[in-house]
Amino acid sequence: MAAPRPFGVALVLLVLAQAWYQVTVFVGSSLGSPHASLLRRPSASPVTRFAEGEEGEGEEGEEVVVKKVASPFRGVDLDGDKLDNLDEWYADTISGSGGPPTGFMKDLILRSFFGTWRENGWFKMSRKYTGHKGQPCENDHMTAYETFKQNLKENKRWIGQDDGKGWFWLVAGQNPGGLYLYVMKSPPFGERPLALIKESNVDEFFEKVNWHMLFVRLHKWNLWGGKMDCLQATEFPYPMMWRLRN
Repeated sequence: MAAPRPFGVALVLLVLAQAWYQVTVFVGSSLGSPHASLLRRPSASPVTRFAEGEEGEGEEGEEVVVKKVASPFRGVDLDGDKLDNLDEWYADTISGSGGPPTGFMKDLILRSFFGTWRENGWFKMSRKYTGHKGQPCENDHMTAYETFKQNLKENKRWIGQDDGKGWFWLVAGQNPGGLYLYVMKSPPFGERPLALIKESNVDEFFEKVNWHMLFVRLHKWNLWGGKMDCLQATEFPYPMMWRLRN
Protein backbone atom coordinates (compact mmCIF):
# COMPACT_ATOMS: atom_id res chain seq x y z
CA MET A 1 0.00 0.00 0.00
CA ALA A 2 1.40 3.39 -0.99
CA ALA A 3 2.32 5.87 1.72
CA PRO A 4 -0.10 8.78 2.10
CA ARG A 5 0.89 11.86 0.22
CA PRO A 6 2.11 14.88 2.26
CA PHE A 7 -0.71 17.09 0.91
CA GLY A 8 -3.37 14.63 2.06
CA VAL A 9 -1.84 14.40 5.53
CA ALA A 10 -1.70 18.18 5.86
CA LEU A 11 -5.36 18.49 4.83
CA VAL A 12 -6.47 15.93 7.44
CA LEU A 13 -4.48 17.69 10.15
CA LEU A 14 -6.03 21.05 9.19
CA VAL A 15 -9.58 19.65 9.45
CA LEU A 16 -8.82 18.09 12.84
CA ALA A 17 -7.32 21.35 14.12
CA GLN A 18 -10.35 23.34 13.03
CA ALA A 19 -12.74 20.86 14.68
CA TRP A 20 -10.77 21.02 17.93
CA TYR A 21 -10.87 24.84 17.89
CA GLN A 22 -14.65 24.86 17.50
CA VAL A 23 -15.06 22.41 20.36
CA THR A 24 -12.90 24.49 22.70
CA VAL A 25 -14.81 27.69 21.83
CA PHE A 26 -18.38 26.41 22.24
CA VAL A 27 -17.85 24.02 25.17
CA GLY A 28 -14.73 25.57 26.58
CA SER A 29 -16.31 26.39 29.91
CA SER A 30 -16.71 22.70 30.74
CA LEU A 31 -13.20 21.83 29.53
CA GLY A 32 -11.40 24.68 31.27
CA SER A 33 -10.40 26.22 27.95
CA PRO A 34 -8.94 29.73 27.81
CA HIS A 35 -11.71 30.45 25.27
CA ALA A 36 -14.35 30.09 27.99
CA SER A 37 -14.43 33.88 28.33
CA LEU A 38 -16.13 34.01 24.94
CA LEU A 39 -19.16 32.31 26.48
CA ARG A 40 -19.64 34.79 29.27
CA ARG A 41 -22.91 36.64 29.28
CA PRO A 42 -22.33 40.31 28.47
CA SER A 43 -22.66 42.36 31.62
CA ALA A 44 -24.94 45.37 31.70
CA SER A 45 -23.29 48.68 30.99
CA PRO A 46 -22.76 51.09 33.90
CA VAL A 47 -25.48 53.35 32.52
CA THR A 48 -27.94 50.47 32.20
CA ARG A 49 -27.16 49.24 35.71
CA PHE A 50 -27.57 52.75 37.07
CA ALA A 51 -30.90 53.10 35.32
CA GLU A 52 -32.06 49.85 36.95
CA GLY A 53 -31.47 51.36 40.37
CA GLU A 54 -28.09 49.89 41.35
CA GLU A 55 -25.66 52.19 43.06
CA GLY A 56 -21.89 52.28 42.95
CA GLU A 57 -19.16 52.72 40.42
CA GLY A 58 -19.02 51.30 36.91
CA GLU A 59 -16.76 48.59 35.52
CA GLU A 60 -13.31 48.50 37.14
CA GLY A 61 -14.10 51.54 39.26
CA GLU A 62 -14.74 54.08 36.53
CA GLU A 63 -17.10 56.91 37.41
CA VAL A 64 -20.65 56.65 36.08
CA VAL A 65 -21.93 59.84 34.46
CA VAL A 66 -25.61 59.94 33.58
CA LYS A 67 -27.00 63.02 31.88
CA LYS A 68 -30.65 63.79 32.48
CA VAL A 69 -32.45 64.80 29.31
CA ALA A 70 -34.63 67.85 29.84
CA SER A 71 -38.32 67.50 29.05
CA PRO A 72 -39.52 69.47 26.03
CA PHE A 73 -41.10 72.83 26.80
CA ARG A 74 -44.87 72.47 27.00
CA GLY A 75 -45.88 75.90 28.24
CA VAL A 76 -48.69 76.65 30.67
CA ASP A 77 -51.48 74.11 31.06
CA LEU A 78 -55.15 74.97 31.54
CA ASP A 79 -57.29 73.61 34.36
CA GLY A 80 -60.83 73.39 33.02
CA ASP A 81 -62.30 73.41 36.53
CA LYS A 82 -60.75 76.78 37.33
CA LEU A 83 -59.54 78.59 34.20
CA ASP A 84 -57.79 81.01 36.55
CA ASN A 85 -54.58 81.35 34.51
CA LEU A 86 -55.90 82.60 31.17
CA ASP A 87 -53.67 85.69 31.24
CA GLU A 88 -50.60 83.50 31.72
CA TRP A 89 -51.77 81.12 28.98
CA TYR A 90 -52.33 84.11 26.69
CA ALA A 91 -48.80 85.33 27.45
CA ASP A 92 -47.48 82.03 26.05
CA THR A 93 -49.69 82.55 23.01
CA ILE A 94 -48.07 85.90 22.16
CA SER A 95 -44.49 84.95 23.06
CA GLY A 96 -43.36 84.80 19.42
CA SER A 97 -42.53 87.14 16.57
CA GLY A 98 -45.94 87.19 14.87
CA GLY A 99 -46.63 87.14 11.17
CA PRO A 100 -48.07 84.33 9.04
CA PRO A 101 -47.49 80.75 10.19
CA THR A 102 -45.11 78.26 8.60
CA GLY A 103 -45.00 74.50 8.31
CA PHE A 104 -47.90 72.44 9.57
CA MET A 105 -49.74 75.40 11.10
CA LYS A 106 -49.59 77.14 7.72
CA ASP A 107 -51.30 74.17 6.08
CA LEU A 108 -53.85 73.99 8.90
CA ILE A 109 -54.82 77.64 8.42
CA LEU A 110 -55.23 76.95 4.71
CA ARG A 111 -57.58 74.01 5.15
CA SER A 112 -59.57 75.87 7.83
CA PHE A 113 -60.09 79.30 6.23
CA PHE A 114 -59.74 78.85 2.46
CA GLY A 115 -63.33 78.34 1.34
CA THR A 116 -66.85 79.48 2.22
CA TRP A 117 -69.25 79.26 5.14
CA ARG A 118 -72.58 77.47 4.95
CA GLU A 119 -75.81 79.02 6.17
CA ASN A 120 -75.63 76.98 9.37
CA GLY A 121 -72.29 78.58 10.17
CA TRP A 122 -70.00 75.68 9.40
CA PHE A 123 -67.04 76.12 7.09
CA LYS A 124 -66.79 74.41 3.70
CA MET A 125 -63.21 73.93 2.60
CA SER A 126 -62.37 74.71 -1.03
CA ARG A 127 -59.83 72.93 -3.18
CA LYS A 128 -59.93 75.47 -5.96
CA TYR A 129 -56.30 76.41 -5.46
CA THR A 130 -54.64 78.79 -7.84
CA GLY A 131 -51.16 77.30 -7.94
CA HIS A 132 -49.46 75.21 -10.62
CA LYS A 133 -51.67 72.29 -11.69
CA GLY A 134 -54.27 73.25 -9.10
CA GLN A 135 -51.92 72.97 -6.13
CA PRO A 136 -51.92 75.46 -3.21
CA CYS A 137 -49.63 78.42 -3.77
CA GLU A 138 -48.38 81.17 -1.48
CA ASN A 139 -51.25 83.42 -2.53
CA ASP A 140 -53.78 80.80 -1.39
CA HIS A 141 -52.09 80.54 1.99
CA MET A 142 -52.18 84.31 2.41
CA THR A 143 -55.84 84.44 1.38
CA ALA A 144 -56.71 81.95 4.13
CA TYR A 145 -54.57 83.82 6.66
CA GLU A 146 -56.18 87.17 5.86
CA THR A 147 -59.67 85.62 5.99
CA PHE A 148 -58.91 84.30 9.48
CA LYS A 149 -57.68 87.72 10.56
CA GLN A 150 -60.61 89.60 8.99
CA ASN A 151 -63.21 87.34 10.60
CA LEU A 152 -61.78 88.15 14.03
CA LYS A 153 -61.60 91.88 13.41
CA GLU A 154 -65.19 91.92 12.15
CA ASN A 155 -66.34 89.68 15.01
CA LYS A 156 -67.94 87.10 12.72
CA ARG A 157 -67.75 83.45 11.72
CA TRP A 158 -67.37 82.12 15.24
CA ILE A 159 -69.31 79.21 16.72
CA GLY A 160 -71.10 78.67 20.02
CA GLN A 161 -72.14 81.23 22.63
CA ASP A 162 -70.45 84.44 23.77
CA ASP A 163 -69.62 84.26 27.47
CA GLY A 164 -68.91 88.01 27.55
CA LYS A 165 -65.31 87.58 28.78
CA GLY A 166 -63.80 89.30 25.73
CA TRP A 167 -61.82 86.34 24.39
CA PHE A 168 -61.75 84.58 21.05
CA TRP A 169 -60.70 80.94 21.38
CA LEU A 170 -58.90 79.32 18.46
CA VAL A 171 -59.84 75.64 18.66
CA ALA A 172 -58.65 72.47 16.94
CA GLY A 173 -61.29 69.98 15.90
CA GLN A 174 -61.10 66.69 14.06
CA ASN A 175 -63.43 64.79 11.78
CA PRO A 176 -62.97 61.99 9.21
CA GLY A 177 -61.41 64.57 6.91
CA GLY A 178 -58.66 65.41 9.40
CA LEU A 179 -57.74 68.34 11.64
CA TYR A 180 -59.25 71.79 11.21
CA LEU A 181 -59.49 75.07 13.13
CA TYR A 182 -62.44 77.18 14.16
CA VAL A 183 -63.19 80.08 16.50
CA MET A 184 -65.36 80.25 19.63
CA LYS A 185 -66.11 82.96 22.21
CA SER A 186 -66.44 80.71 25.24
CA PRO A 187 -64.24 77.94 26.68
CA PRO A 188 -64.22 74.98 24.26
CA PHE A 189 -64.97 72.21 26.76
CA GLY A 190 -64.48 68.81 25.22
CA GLU A 191 -62.32 70.30 22.47
CA ARG A 192 -58.66 71.31 22.13
CA PRO A 193 -57.89 75.03 22.62
CA LEU A 194 -54.84 76.38 20.78
CA ALA A 195 -54.91 80.13 21.41
CA LEU A 196 -56.64 83.03 23.10
CA ILE A 197 -57.14 86.27 21.19
CA LYS A 198 -58.30 89.51 22.77
CA GLU A 199 -61.50 90.75 21.19
CA SER A 200 -60.39 94.30 22.01
CA ASN A 201 -56.90 93.87 20.51
CA VAL A 202 -56.86 91.34 17.69
CA ASP A 203 -53.76 92.94 16.16
CA GLU A 204 -51.67 92.05 19.20
CA PHE A 205 -52.17 88.36 18.47
CA PHE A 206 -51.03 88.62 14.86
CA GLU A 207 -48.07 90.84 15.77
CA LYS A 208 -46.75 88.56 18.54
CA VAL A 209 -48.23 85.09 18.03
CA ASN A 210 -45.98 82.13 18.75
CA TRP A 211 -47.11 79.60 16.14
CA HIS A 212 -44.82 76.94 17.57
CA MET A 213 -46.67 77.16 20.88
CA LEU A 214 -49.93 76.55 19.05
CA PHE A 215 -48.33 73.51 17.40
CA VAL A 216 -47.27 72.22 20.84
CA ARG A 217 -50.83 72.63 22.13
CA LEU A 218 -52.06 70.49 19.26
CA HIS A 219 -50.38 67.60 21.07
CA LYS A 220 -51.97 68.29 24.46
CA TRP A 221 -55.21 66.98 25.88
CA ASN A 222 -58.68 68.44 25.35
CA LEU A 223 -60.18 70.91 27.80
CA TRP A 224 -62.28 69.16 30.43
CA GLY A 225 -64.06 70.37 33.55
CA GLY A 226 -66.05 73.51 34.29
CA LYS A 227 -69.72 74.03 33.63
CA MET A 228 -71.61 75.12 30.55
CA ASP A 229 -75.38 75.26 30.23
CA CYS A 230 -75.57 73.36 33.56
CA LEU A 231 -73.73 70.40 32.02
CA GLN A 232 -70.37 69.46 33.51
CA ALA A 233 -67.76 68.40 30.97
CA THR A 234 -66.66 65.16 32.59
CA GLU A 235 -67.87 62.70 29.97
CA PHE A 236 -66.81 62.07 26.40
CA PRO A 237 -68.12 63.24 24.03
CA TYR A 238 -69.15 66.49 25.66
CA PRO A 239 -72.73 67.45 24.64
CA MET A 240 -72.61 70.90 23.11
CA MET A 241 -75.28 73.12 21.60
CA TRP A 242 -73.74 74.81 18.56
CA ARG A 243 -75.01 78.26 17.68
CA LEU A 244 -73.62 80.79 15.27
CA ARG A 245 -73.23 84.39 16.37
CA ASN A 246 -72.25 87.11 13.88
